[in-house]
Amino acid sequence: AMDAFSWRVARFVYPVLATVAATGICLNTILLLTTITTRSLRSSTNILIGCCSMFDIIHQTGYFIQFPILFSDYYIESFACSCMMFLPHMGLSAGAFCTFSIGFDRAVSLILLYRSPVDNVEYVFQFHFLSISLFCSWTGYLMIAYWTEKNLICSMPSPFHGEALEWWSVSINCVNIASAMLYFSTWRVLKRRKEFATSEKVFISIAVVMVFEVTGWFVSYTLVNLSRFIAEPARRPPFHYCACLAVNVGIASKVIVYYSISGEYRRAIRSFLGWAKTNTVS
Repeated sequence: AMDAFSWRVARFVYPVLATVAATGICLNTILLLTTITTRSLRSSTNILIGCCSMFDIIHQTGYFIQFPILFSDYYIESFACSCMMFLPHMGLSAGAFCTFSIGFDRAVSLILLYRSPVDNVEYVFQFHFLSISLFCSWTGYLMIAYWTEKNLICSMPSPFHGEALEWWSVSINCVNIASAMLYFSTWRVLKRRKEFATSEKVFISIAVVMVFEVTGWFVSYTLVNLSRFIAEPARRPPFHYCACLAVNVGIASKVIVYYSISGEYRRAIRSFLGWAKTNTVS
């Protein structure tokens, strides 16, 4: 069981984590509703960004399941924890892979199909959502195949037992590395083209979001793996809360990045919120 110091750390970090998660839910809800209600945000990339916000909202609701740790030693059965965390983990996995899908879609649009629009958009979405569904299925498999009956503190990594936690961490990290390589490669190709100036703002805003999310995941991956070497299983939750905090900061910041860099999103968000129009040029 966790000692008194570990409980104090967990109870100190958790309110910060919950606050960041709540902020992320609010901001991503604005982005999702803005995407739904704005006609100009109807490209495949914009729709994927909206979907990614929806996945992040589902993911971040999982942190409020842990609220009772503030008042008691919140140990529950692993089966109950896995059931409660299943949908948040589907949102987490879908959101992580959706970041890669956005980069892939943007790369195809800007590099291969820059001068000719995609005629069969439904096939594009079928490809993206099939890929996202397969990655979510892998996450579900890890949760089920390695499940072990025990009592635990229900933090986000808790449903992954034994080697499943390592496989899950490696899987998420591989997706993020692939995303980083894809965005960097696309940026290098566009830099050599004269057309880069016309798409620079949109692509840079998406790339900055990717940097925030990938950095958050890298910090998370490092802390989760560090806990495996320096702490006993029962004393790892404080590391897990700190790890989740890094990820959630990246997720919550995406709307701020889009609003700050992309004139298209800035105008759409201001219109959705009913704020006064500005003459800001993207």
